Amino acid sequence: MLKRTGKIFAVLCLIVTLFVGKVYAKEDIQVVFEQPAIYSASAGDILNYKLNISLPDNYENDYRSFAITVLMDSNLQVTEKNLSGVELKTGKIDLSLTNVKKNTQDLVTLSVNDTASLNGVKELSVNIKAKVKNNIKGEDALKNSFVLTYVDKTGNENSGQTNLESNTKTQDGDMTVYSIYNNSTVVTGKTEKSAKVKVFKGTEVLGEATSDTEGNFKVTIKPQEVGTELNIVGYFKKDKEDKTASSIILVKDVKDSYDTEPLIDDGMKTTVDEDMEVLNDYYSMAKSMNISNVDKEDAARITAAIANAQYIKIKSDVVQSEISDAIEKLNIGIKEIRVPIMNGRAKDKFGPKEEMKRSEVASVFAKIYAGEESTGTYSSFKDVKQTAWYADAVGFMEKNEFIAGYKDGEFKPDKSITRAEFASVLVKVADLERESSAVIFKDIKSNFWGKDAIDIVTSNGLMNGRSKDKFAPNEPINRAEVATVLNKLLDREPNKEFIDKYSKNPFKDVAKTFWAYYEIMEVTGN
Repeated sequence: MLKRTGKIFAVLCLIVTLFVGKVYAKEDIQVVFEQPAIYSASAGDILNYKLNISLPDNYENDYRSFAITVLMDSNLQVTEKNLSGVELKTGKIDLSLTNVKKNTQDLVTLSVNDTASLNGVKELSVNIKAKVKNNIKGEDALKNSFVLTYVDKTGNENSGQTNLESNTKTQDGDMTVYSIYNNSTVVTGKTEKSAKVKVFKGTEVLGEATSDTEGNFKVTIKPQEVGTELNIVGYFKKDKEDKTASSIILVKDVKDSYDTEPLIDDGMKTTVDEDMEVLNDYYSMAKSMNISNVDKEDAARITAAIANAQYIKIKSDVVQSEISDAIEKLNIGIKEIRVPIMNGRAKDKFGPKEEMKRSEVASVFAKIYAGEESTGTYSSFKDVKQTAWYADAVGFMEKNEFIAGYKDGEFKPDKSITRAEFASVLVKVADLERESSAVIFKDIKSNFWGKDAIDIVTSNGLMNGRSKDKFAPNEPINRAEVATVLNKLLDREPNKEFIDKYSKNPFKDVAKTFWAYYEIMEVTGN
């Protein structure tokens, strides 16, 4: 049974429902989180929350994407969530539920990965129903927070956290503060580089220092009592303008640190910072991936992993185990989407300059468009035995009339495929149409049988000539060229920085200086 104070209850009788709303604005994106004004509640009670988002005029011109993550109190279990104002679109507009802190707290995340998909809608809301786990009492019994992250049209990402039990200034940069205990004589954390960092207790300045070139800071203070609210503010310049970033932290009892996490010493701080760098790399990689064409389960998994990482990135008292868990979730999500489409011809050999075989072409396209559904699809070609590794793929391609055999009834699986033949298959499988004016090649005459297909694939930007005015239609297409085409087809742009840092090249015949090195790493999922 929900209980309210007499004063609040009297108001409720007049207006039916009373909400306490906190407003957060990030560069004209207005966010209001409405919470029920309760004094006490019993286990099992259902509470209704609402996240209202208002977008500015012409937001599509300023913002590429944005996400809002709500961290619910640990005493609340989300039972229902829905979006109003616009329909969900997998990979473009997603609403996910995940959890953190060993599954004790729920995260609800609205991810708008493409603002154009909102079709001009400026007002939308996330409705959340949550069940109370244990009896509560007191106006501040439930504490929620949310993080707004957005990417502008220039590709810059910004984020800030609002704790709904207190007011937090709009953030202009990053501010991470490690746990502060009642025996702490320093406040440590990370913010913008060369920032002047001040620690406030109310209006009193307890200490100040300047962050180093990596943003790390250490401010000396006198020990504070448990429960003291400290505001850590960083002052810095960005784009020749004065900016600030801040975080409000409550002083903890040092006795609690032995039960929850070790005290932060210099050695651990370095490890946390290093892991946070890895998290940032995996987060950036996940955010850069196109999930509009992946299945709903994989899209939901990566969206939830991104939401979890967003929370961990901005959390003021993050510990190493939380970072490691966030990295692992991102890694799993990335691998499920970045699946290998091509394999090497041997464990340590890709054969980038070798000619692509017809059986290999059937295999890669069947993998993309049929997956496991191609299993058990029989082929009528007399030279394709059902025991062959490519048999199901050839059967799928034959059944759908994507690729034809020869007049003698054979498929000729080991025969190389020409660039014109590959273009023809590509047009059929991907159901392509001409997008712009055709590229003119001197070696493609108007009556050439494959001209239409070549016009279509080049106008879509999927294939290029081997020179400015030569397509080489009758020359075999090589495996490096196919890798490049498949990445373009699937909108899988290689993330060169991530590949350089975290990928291991298993192929001895693919040097980093080779023109298609990154394309091969991407298409093989390395």
